[in-house]
Amino acid sequence: MTGPPIVVLDIGASKIQCLVGEARDDSELQVLGMGLSPCRGIRRNVVIDMPEMVSAIRAAATEAERSAGLRITGAFAGIAGEGVATHTSRSAVAISGTSDPIDERDVERAMAAAEEASAEGDGTVLHRFVQTYSVDGESVQNPLWLHGNRLEVETLSATAPAHVCTTLRRAAEEAGIEIAGFILESVAAAAALLTADEREMGVALVDIGAGTTDLAAFRGTLRHVAEIPFGSEDITKDLSVVLNMSPREAEELKREYGSVCCPPSEADQNVSFHTTAGRPHTIIQHQLSAIIEARQQEILEFVGRELEANCKEHMLAAGVILTGGGALLRNLDQLGEEVLGLPVRIGVPQDISAPESVQSPECATAVGLLRFATDQAGDAPGEGILVPVQAGRRFIDKIAGLFSFL
Repeated sequence: MTGPPIVVLDIGASKIQCLVGEARDDSELQVLGMGLSPCRGIRRNVVIDMPEMVSAIRAAATEAERSAGLRITGAFAGIAGEGVATHTSRSAVAISGTSDPIDERDVERAMAAAEEASAEGDGTVLHRFVQTYSVDGESVQNPLWLHGNRLEVETLSATAPAHVCTTLRRAAEEAGIEIAGFILESVAAAAALLTADEREMGVALVDIGAGTTDLAAFRGTLRHVAEIPFGSEDITKDLSVVLNMSPREAEELKREYGSVCCPPSEADQNVSFHTTAGRPHTIIQHQLSAIIEARQQEILEFVGRELEANCKEHMLAAGVILTGGGALLRNLDQLGEEVLGLPVRIGVPQDISAPESVQSPECATAVGLLRFATDQAGDAPGEGILVPVQAGRRFIDKIAGLFSFL
């Protein structure tokens, strides 16, 4: 083990997941405990029922405590949704004397100036990412030990509305858990899914959640984030309305038979279900897939428009990675390539020792939160992050007191 265990909360629109884990000496993540609880207290990442939310957090944490043998009192939490935004800022500092090379203090001054120059308003800063360094107007990858008169840095700040952070913090505190810091979920998922080559080549990560779909584009570091106000629950609602069945049974039908781009060999297979009146009904697989595909194609078209507007040509040489519970639909990678015109793969957490149920796109964000937090705790080289998950106490100090052994 390379550090103390970490506790994370993935707060989603349909469920809350709590993971306890640690990084092993071989850098593989070891999941020590997990808890999962359904949650209907959030709609499109906005809290609509605080008591329900508190109850779900408490239930997930209690289950994780039981499986890990720890009493959890704090955690890092993922955050996404409406209001999450990015801001670019640029600053420059003079280098005193040309005989001495640029050192860490010069870089720290440039970073501090960039922080002052950024305009977050009332937002809470989650992360800062270096976009570029320049020395005397020339772009460089790393300014340390170079000679020059002027050091410039461009940063990208990811922020969330202060009231959203306050609400989530209050819900967790009511459940007996102190939030040690917030982590942007798309950044977290990238930590679990992306290879170093994909980051360097340029890649888009699309996390299809229950209520929303989160998009993040990377090239070396984070370049763009966006939220699309549709998710897998919209497919469930479509099935419920079109087939006149309960949402619960529609969700079960989607999970068992859901697919897009239905192959001819499966097109005429019968799928049986009961309507809300209790009457048995049968449709063929092709009809079911057509209902699902209509909404899924709409979501992917939103993704395509967002990428076209914000990512330069050839920026995404590694293509697109689809993850989240919505990525479990069969043949979704095929539909993604047809709609987006880019290589597409389904993202599954890598380098993790955990139950098979965790090694799924559905758990990519929770695993990513764990990976990101453990990497930061171990001071792992990351993506040019300038601030820890939350300003204030040192990161390792926040970990202390997150739990106690039973």
